[in-house]
Amino acid sequence: MSGAGAPRHVPRGVRPALEALVGLRRFGAEMRRLLAFDTERRAGPQASTARSQGMDYAESRPYTPGDDVRRIDWRVTARTGRAHTKLFHLERGNDLYCIADLRAPMRFGTRAAFKSVVAAEVAALAGWAAAEGANRFGALIAGAPGALVRVGAAEGAAPALCRLLAADAPVEDAALDALAARAASEAAVGTRFVLVSDLADDDDVLAGAVRRLRARGELILVWVVDPLEERLPPPARYALSDGRERLLLDTAAAGVRAAHARARAARRARLARFAAQAGTRCHLVRTGEELFGALARPFAPA
Repeated sequence: MSGAGAPRHVPRGVRPALEALVGLRRFGAEMRRLLAFDTERRAGPQASTARSQGMDYAESRPYTPGDDVRRIDWRVTARTGRAHTKLFHLERGNDLYCIADLRAPMRFGTRAAFKSVVAAEVAALAGWAAAEGANRFGALIAGAPGALVRVGAAEGAAPALCRLLAADAPVEDAALDALAARAASEAAVGTRFVLVSDLADDDDVLAGAVRRLRARGELILVWVVDPLEERLPPPARYALSDGRERLLLDTAAAGVRAAHARARAARRARLARFAAQAGTRCHLVRTGEELFGALARPFAPA
């Protein structure tokens, strides 16, 4: 939970509005606190190490799917009979980089705002958090072709991102791993990345995105969901529309409800695996939810 003095804010609407995004600047200090941007890294592999070539060795831990095979510790693997991955001390930089997912699946919501609006506001807040501390900032918008803010002084980069987020750009369906690779190539080693998305890509794509970003620095995953995606409404037939096409959702069918429950459990389990990896923090934000309170809570698998 956020503190008693924390601001209260609920994103609203179906499109990011430039005035609203720029107005979030007043929350830059609060977002900086939530990102723990000024907090020294604690001891231990979860907070203080990452897999990155050319840095000081810290320790080895059991291999997990998605680890870079080039980082396998063959001596410990041979001694224990179980594959282990080397961890390295990560040099923290002062850069912040955000990937905001505004692709077509994000343009949905049943509570107060579309998921894309929530993602846009989190991204803008990340920029204002960097500006609050006079840090460097860069960003990439998933879903808008060419929507890139090159890393530079956040004082100028954050407003530039707000303008791109509010622009009525055509939607591009690009995979997150490719976008993460581009972001990693733009960012310096030690960058803190914020990836805000509904994380609807396939397992391999998401694992690739996480691996690429964590190889360059720390990663904060912000999973944006709509309550309808977590729990179907009572059994009935519901008409859904995007303003142009209509879809009939039949929640009375047992197969539909069972498939929905399986998909929800699989996505939560996947995020839990990411959250357990070194150098990664995860948060869950629901549409219609008070934003700062949600960001103050770490993701809970249950």
